[in-house]
This record gives sequence, structure tokens and C-alpha cells, in this order.
Amino acid sequence: MKMKYIYTLLLSLGIVLMLSLSASGANQSGLHIQIDGEPVDMPQAYISQDGVTMVPVRAVAEALGCDVAWDPITRTVVITSPEPEEPEEIVPQYSGLVVVDPGHGGEADGASYGGVNEKDLNLAIATQVTKLLEEAGVTVVMTRTDDSYVDLYERTDLANNLGADLFVSVHCNASLEHDDVTGIYTCAHSRDTDGWRLAELLHQTMLAATGASDFGMEERPNLAVLRTSLMPASLVECGFMSTQEELEQLVQPEYQAKLARGITDGVLAYLAQ
Repeated sequence: MKMKYIYTLLLSLGIVLMLSLSASGANQSGLHIQIDGEPVDMPQAYISQDGVTMVPVRAVAEALGCDVAWDPITRTVVITSPEPEEPEEIVPQYSGLVVVDPGHGGEADGASYGGVNEKDLNLAIATQVTKLLEEAGVTVVMTRTDDSYVDLYERTDLANNLGADLFVSVHCNASLEHDDVTGIYTCAHSRDTDGWRLAELLHQTMLAATGASDFGMEERPNLAVLRTSLMPASLVECGFMSTQEELEQLVQPEYQAKLARGITDGVLAYLAQ
């Protein structure tokens, strides 16, 4: 704590004294004293013959929450100001039930490049999404939490039976024809649906969080998890494993965290509508 001595007290503490004179008042000298807008009973205060307002240091300091000590050896009044309170961080809370679907799993590896299986990347990213959403107050259920196989229809059956508000399927992309394509891709069953709006928000927030290139959006009415979901549903492709440069990013925990942040922000933006 910072120590302040008497000769700089009023200036360094930023004390504002609102003083007024009246025939009758807070003390015998008719002196009214306010500190931070509140009246203070200070009977020892007075106005000197020279017209100088005199107030006791201890009373003022203690009214401001300071500690006052006297050092008889140096004849010094030591005033210690209180530690400022740290402002409490206000975290917005969201409600809703979201099913997060890490694509593939078990015997279904998904894309596989450089010894990396898509199913593992999907699970790593989806797990972080779940944690972030739960921290924001959202109830989350994952279609799988380990390397287990889950049928496509079981995934949406779970969400439908729970009456989920949203369904988000997490994947990584691959191209059999080109080894240099990159970017974020999102899709939904069709345009002019709530699922498409979800896909739009996810697309925007994932691009913002990662700085990745934009591979666009698309209607995908034939995808089972989008076709059979009774709630707004979207599938996200976090990048191309078939492109070495992007694969090297996708395996990095720091980049996975950015992807998870982007997906989370898109879900929260939709829930906040």
C-alpha cells in the first residue's frame, strides 16, 4: 500500500470537502462538513480567526476508510489508504441446450493425412467448445466424449429426444483433387431457415477468431445430421487436412482453441438473438 504523510494528505487522497457556514449546524462553530456527499459529525472542526477551516486529520482519513497511525519518534502522522477493490468481472450468462457433435469416431476415422485422423481433431475441438459454452451458462451434451462409434441417426436422435435448441457438428475438411485449398466452410440444410442463420453466424465468428481464409457456405440437404435434426443445425469444417500447411495448424492446440472460440461465439450469438 502507498504511504501518504500528513503534509500531502488532502491532495494525494483527492479529498473534496464541501464546507458551508450557518448560524446553527453540525458542531458548536456552526460548521457543516460533507465527505463524498455524506454529512460527517466532526465536532473538533472550526474556523480560525484568520478564516482558515481546520478539520482533524484522523476524522477525515478514517471517514475515507484510511488507517491512521502516529510515529512518536519522528512525530509523523502516517495515513494508509485502503487497497482499491478489483471490479468484479461480469460474465454474461446464456440459457439453452446445445448438442455438440464431434464428427466420426471409433472405426470411422474420417479424413486421414500425415498420421492424423479427423475424428481426433474433431473431438479435441468439440471438447473445448463444450467447455466454453458451459462456462457461459449453456447446457451442452456431446454425441461422443471419446473415440467411440456413433451412428449418424443416433446423433440427431439424441438431440431430437432431448429437445435441443441447437445442433452443431464439428468436422475437418479434405480435398481429393487439390492439395492447396484452405479455409473455413459451414453448411446447413437449406437457405431461409434457422439452421442457415446459425451457419452464417458460425462462419463469421470462426473466420474472425482464426484469421483463416474463407471457403464459403453451402446448402447440404442430403447430409443426414442436417436433414434429420428437428432444431436449427449446422455443420462446420474447420480446415483442410489435405493441405499440409493447414494440417500443421489444425494439430496445434493453440489453433484448436481459436477454432473452439469461434464456434462458441457463433453459438452464443445465435442464442442471444
